[in-house]
Amino acid sequence: MADVEAGKAEEETIPSPPWHAMTKEECLKELGLSDDIRKKGLTSEEAQQRLEKYGENKLSEKKKETLLEKIWKQVNNVLVGILVFVAVISAIRAVTDDPVTNGIQVGIIVGVIAINTTIGIIQEGSAEKAAEALKAMLSSDAVCVRDGVETKVAANLIVPGDIVVLSLGDRVPADLRMIEASNLACAEAALTGEPVPVDKITDKLEIEGDPKNYPLGDRSNMCYSTTLVRQGSGAGVVAATGDHTEIGTINQLVNKVEDKKTAVLEQIDTVSKWLAFFIVITAIVTFCVAFFTLEGT
Repeated sequence: MADVEAGKAEEETIPSPPWHAMTKEECLKELGLSDDIRKKGLTSEEAQQRLEKYGENKLSEKKKETLLEKIWKQVNNVLVGILVFVAVISAIRAVTDDPVTNGIQVGIIVGVIAINTTIGIIQEGSAEKAAEALKAMLSSDAVCVRDGVETKVAANLIVPGDIVVLSLGDRVPADLRMIEASNLACAEAALTGEPVPVDKITDKLEIEGDPKNYPLGDRSNMCYSTTLVRQGSGAGVVAATGDHTEIGTINQLVNKVEDKKTAVLEQIDTVSKWLAFFIVITAIVTFCVAFFTLEGT
């Protein structure tokens, strides 16, 4: 496993030609496979080499913020700073003057900040939940042909060029170009929105124009990661794994979502800054008036 991690640092880009617009023979040649790969599969040595070359078949994760970072992100603004300042002043007055009234003020301010922070953290966790939901859809293992024998392999160890055997109820572990299909149909609603299982074929699709613009739902000679086999059986060669799959592309988009302030939040920030400026000026004027009044008396 250490070798796999080391190989990730030098992970190469998996070729991404239009598999659906290529014949089975062209796909095998593109992946550097022999014509009898269906029977023999990859050897253990070849599988290990490809694993080191392409990396594990898993979705990348966005760096997670710690709880303290999330809290700081919520309280790091002018409005909260004003509230904290008022809370500190009230706390000092609670000790020296009126403990009941000022203590209530401190409690209310702290409560408002805590509720606002909690709501903000919950709302911003939606992207993380979406990424976790995608990972939960991944298959845990699959039947592959290795060393001439059909064997169950952990899904994260599947590599481009592997022959994956599918049967009823299986979850597709990677993006496959089908080379065998017997009454095979897959449910792809989670990926394409198509409510009806899509019948699978093995022939090349005749496409006019750019094959890469061809809709995913119409690529009937492909089976995609996280989709389910609803009927029949078949076998396919792994064309893409991990972040290079279609579901991996979605995962990358989810992880790249940037937090943007809405127009309302931007207006609140502007008002907060003006409010802070007004408070500071008022405090300075009040102090000066009180100071010079005391001096005059």
